[in-house]
Amino acid sequence: MNLLEMRDITKQYPGVTALDRVSFDLRPGETHCLVGENGAGKSTLMKVLAGAITKDAGMILINGDAVNYDTPQQASRLGISMIHQEFNLAPQMSVAENIFLGRAPTRRGIIHWGHLYQKSRDALAMLDAAIDPRRMVSTLSVAQQQVVEIAKALSVNARILVMDEPSATLTDHELTALFAIVKRLESQGMGIIYISHRLEEIFKIGRRVTVMRDGAKIATRDVCDVNRDEIIRMMVGRELKDEFPQRDAALGAERLHVEGLSRRNIFSDVSFSVRAGEIVGLTGLVGSGRTEVARAVFGADPADSGAIHLDGAPVRIRAPKQAIAHGIGFLTEDRKGQGLVLGMSVSENILMADMKAALFGPFLNPARERQIAAGMVRNLQIKTPGVKQIVHNLSGGTQQKVVLAKWLLTQSKVLIFDEPTRGVDVGAKVEIYRLMNTVAANGVAILMITSELPEALGMCDRLIVMREGRITGELSRKDADQEKIMHLATLEIHRDESLSEYSQHNDALHIS
Repeated sequence: MNLLEMRDITKQYPGVTALDRVSFDLRPGETHCLVGENGAGKSTLMKVLAGAITKDAGMILINGDAVNYDTPQQASRLGISMIHQEFNLAPQMSVAENIFLGRAPTRRGIIHWGHLYQKSRDALAMLDAAIDPRRMVSTLSVAQQQVVEIAKALSVNARILVMDEPSATLTDHELTALFAIVKRLESQGMGIIYISHRLEEIFKIGRRVTVMRDGAKIATRDVCDVNRDEIIRMMVGRELKDEFPQRDAALGAERLHVEGLSRRNIFSDVSFSVRAGEIVGLTGLVGSGRTEVARAVFGADPADSGAIHLDGAPVRIRAPKQAIAHGIGFLTEDRKGQGLVLGMSVSENILMADMKAALFGPFLNPARERQIAAGMVRNLQIKTPGVKQIVHNLSGGTQQKVVLAKWLLTQSKVLIFDEPTRGVDVGAKVEIYRLMNTVAANGVAILMITSELPEALGMCDRLIVMREGRITGELSRKDADQEKIMHLATLEIHRDESLSEYSQHNDALHIS
């Protein structure tokens, strides 16, 4: 008997069919992967399952019995729990308080702390996690916070666990630990629905995979009977050739030159350059200092020493406003938290970095604002009902295009892309890659930070590898491969060696 069956689930919004008679099932002790492009209906289907959205038609059965509910609390009582990509944790509360938030055991109306901590230890022990239940959640790593979310789900006796993009912010080591937890939960008979844009994960963890497109179910297949290309073809409805679009790199003069950039205890003696029309990758393991270097170049964080040159002239950048004035744009890793104002419209977000373009004297000209935004929407093929659409309602890939439009409007000479395709489906990735190639062809210098090695190898003209805040080597596109990158990314660095010794060591690793 299936643990879960969803039959002919339908959900409509004005003018849009979000779910068109979608059926899905889950077996005990199984990880069933759910994939599709942004906007395919995956999240809507899972929100129906979790009680966050009410279906218009269809039936849900658990262990063969039809159930009706319309709130997350009712879904929880039926053993359904969902871990969202953005964690629902209170950072200033303890692990135990988060696990049993709103359900803490009491004695005479007062929280029984001893019982609370013990029940939390029991929940964490099921995951073989050595986390002190008294610790503040704000002090935990992302991977540890994810364990707390899973423990929270187990504490309500969940039988069905939905994991939405659980690997988006994890290192390879943390991902291995997550997979071990999933296998342990499978062995206990739990059914897991695993949503991910990283298709390689499906073959490591899934038993079956269901593909959705445009609100409809395309197919459910055993993972052992399908390959990556077939899944992509079902997702996008066509043969997706050239996942990393090729381009003839016509490189111009050196546009950005960074020399000896250092920030105490964060990164040291970082030097690199990017030419006009060039895409240079900055890669390394999570925590290597890549984003911190980019933030210092953009003026978001202070550097203790070093120099930055643009088009051969030295510039002083102490704040993002100065960086923008000099023609540097920064597409941040956290587009929702730092790149966009989710409650504002597409047009407002696009003009956020350069309001002057739509001013009439000291006042904003709404007609001009709409005209400029509409032009960017048209040129970048941004899928939105209109420029007044609230950004929060757009898919992840579309949101990323809005961020890109914002910086293109400033006519930036240098663009820094920090994990530009994180949380974006494979079809939208290709669109973003093509836009990056077009931007580079127009003479913009691009610095691309990425944790995905295939992406780095497929998109970058050169690769700069970092470890523990220092550059350990540089690879040209024709000489780079995953093995060489991982060698440089894990290279042992002796902290007490002098900068001159380190510089010689770094030169020896340069491959061109």
